[in-house]
Amino acid sequence: MQWISNRLHQPVKVPDLTASGYRLMGGRLVATSHGPAAMFMYDDDQGARLVMLTRPMLTDQSAPMAPHSDDGVSGFAWADDGLGYSLVGQAAPDSLKPIANEARRQMRIL
Repeated sequence: MQWISNRLHQPVKVPDLTASGYRLMGGRLVATSHGPAAMFMYDDDQGARLVMLTRPMLTDQSAPMAPHSDDGVSGFAWADDGLGYSLVGQAAPDSLKPIANEARRQMRIL
């Protein structure tokens, strides 16, 4: 985590989604059109996967949670304290929202 935090120039945290049935598979640094980002992948016992992307925000230092979807992939994005987050997966938005809420809650207290 320290290595990724150094690359993003901000402390990066990883939410624990085990209470929602997802375990962390791993993470890596990825390139985006907005610069470097941390990508964390989770899976559950049925093989369903979620991805959480975290990146520094140049604008919109804080933004409310907003849904998004494209080609069968749903997700929620938000920003807090200069970091942007997006949680996506092939689950219905109704099942992703509580997981996104939990991840956001954890990011605020970790």
